[in-house]
Amino acid sequence: MAIKIKNKGKQGPEEPEEEGGPGVPPAGAPGSGLDGFERASFMAAAWIEDNRTLFFAMVGVALVATLAIVLGVYYVRGQQVEASNRLSEGLAAYEVPVEGSPELEAMRAQEGFPEPPKVFDNTEEKWTIVYDSAENTLADFDRGPIAVTSRLVKGASAMNLGNYEESADLYQEVIDSDDADQELEAMANMGLANSRAATGDIDGAESAWGRFVELQPERQAYADFEMARLVERHGEKDDARERYERFLEEHPDSSYVDEVERRNALL
Repeated sequence: MAIKIKNKGKQGPEEPEEEGGPGVPPAGAPGSGLDGFERASFMAAAWIEDNRTLFFAMVGVALVATLAIVLGVYYVRGQQVEASNRLSEGLAAYEVPVEGSPELEAMRAQEGFPEPPKVFDNTEEKWTIVYDSAENTLADFDRGPIAVTSRLVKGASAMNLGNYEESADLYQEVIDSDDADQELEAMANMGLANSRAATGDIDGAESAWGRFVELQPERQAYADFEMARLVERHGEKDDARERYERFLEEHPDSSYVDEVERRNALL
């Protein structure tokens, strides 16, 4: 089974849209001709937009790490087809929702959307399959575009499995690779920041976010918001308050302003 990703041009990580987030077209509606991977991505985006406050209250480590898959697999297109097919077998597991997950609840909330033919009982089962697929691909292809994508996928899987040090190492390998373009290097730095944050390495996380901004300067507000949330989660209230107040001064038009104001008021 080959990866079916529509080539829409290179993308970097994006902030949530201001309003009117992407909806999920019901079966038979215009725009409903999506494969399972694309449909699942739309589902998650729709849920986030409809539950923005809850989403921002979550730790978010696993969710952000998953973006390495959503935004990374396009890099495989047209490269090393055999390996791409092999990796696709594991990525097929990414299309399968987990019982109790926001993604599955979003699917079930869509009128006319059929019940998924398969649902994982837990996230460990799902991410182990994706992890093993990426690992097997890397065993035969340890360089080139397919290796970059496989490391991103493996890093995201390790993150979701709670193996944060391994995840950080994999993201660092992508950053150090000569085969990663600017967009994927930025994505790897985002993953590295969250891996470091998960281990309590605040300085390491901030350093990775700094490199992320160097590659994607238009995402400065996003990185500043994530760092403020990080120090807040680690109990550094004074630092978090200073970061939130600085954010409001430097990014008054950001879509995060309402959430920053709410969080700052609660500190």
